[in-house]
Amino acid sequence: MAEYAKYSKASPQWTQFVASQPLLTDLDRVGIVERKRTFIEIEFQIPVRDVPDDITSKAVTVTEFTIPARDGYALPVRSYVPTTARPDGSPRPLLIYLHAGGFLFGDLDSGDLNCRVLAVRLNISVLNVGYRLAPKWPFPTGVNDSYDATAWAGKNAESHLAASPSAGFLVGGISSGANFAGVIAYTARDAGLSPPITGLFVSIPVCIMPQAYAAAPPEWTEKHLLSLEQNAENPLLTRKSLTDIQELYGCPPEDTRISFLLNKGHSGLPGRAYFQICGRDPLRDEAFLWQKLLKEYSGTKSKIHVYSGQPHGFWRFLQMEVSRGWLDDVVEGIAFLIQGEEPVHETEMVVKA
Repeated sequence: MAEYAKYSKASPQWTQFVASQPLLTDLDRVGIVERKRTFIEIEFQIPVRDVPDDITSKAVTVTEFTIPARDGYALPVRSYVPTTARPDGSPRPLLIYLHAGGFLFGDLDSGDLNCRVLAVRLNISVLNVGYRLAPKWPFPTGVNDSYDATAWAGKNAESHLAASPSAGFLVGGISSGANFAGVIAYTARDAGLSPPITGLFVSIPVCIMPQAYAAAPPEWTEKHLLSLEQNAENPLLTRKSLTDIQELYGCPPEDTRISFLLNKGHSGLPGRAYFQICGRDPLRDEAFLWQKLLKEYSGTKSKIHVYSGQPHGFWRFLQMEVSRGWLDDVVEGIAFLIQGEEPVHETEMVVKA
């Protein structure tokens, strides 16, 4: 969307950081696996995110187990249950957490700290899902696993997770995990999942594959979906790498189980959503578009954190101040999803410099 083009201008924090990291230039010369190795090499040069003092083994019970996927596969999951009751004695909400990784990478450890922090600070139960990865397990295995875990949790939350989905049933994740959350929202609606999903955590989501733009309404591609070109050379996620991911994931780009913006209807979806959107991300405008569709057709109330001048997934690089504050933003956003009172504004957008 033209109104969001101003967020493409590189942040001074990012400019200073990337100047010290020549490995981040010309990443399109290598394949997606080599790109991942480059990111790991850079991350080895910086300290890992510290575990906050309040996130202790006494504060949360962590349990790893498996649940059956639809094909009988033993799907690994990890639950996080606070050891203290909620201060007001109310039932504990539940979050299904879906890690990032471009459909190709990641595991239960990828989001482990995030899950611990969210469980303790918000006193919610969290189920971290180790969905299967492409190319060994191509589309739609990963998203099917994620939906199966969500449906299982809805039925077994009280007995296995010390939570009550009727108090708040949240699904969310980062990048590919956010894509799964979007697909799950439509799938759960169509399947009549009960209790219904009440909130979505969508961080830098893939909403429509570039190869599916031709199937979108012309108004979208002419007026709204402009960031794919504006940010085509984003150092962390480029237009070319999206194509590489699509080929390895093996998804038909127009399938609504990947390009969920192409669903014919956008009504009946969860009532609250928390978005994280990066200004220099080629995916920026599809996230803004989905937020508007949710508001128009489902009456969804949203909180949005926009990271101006930052590329897709910048927060892995803790040299930047904005990266060090990112996890606090996640806590604030998911708190919005479970708060009891009605928000003052239908959409609250906070721009992070």
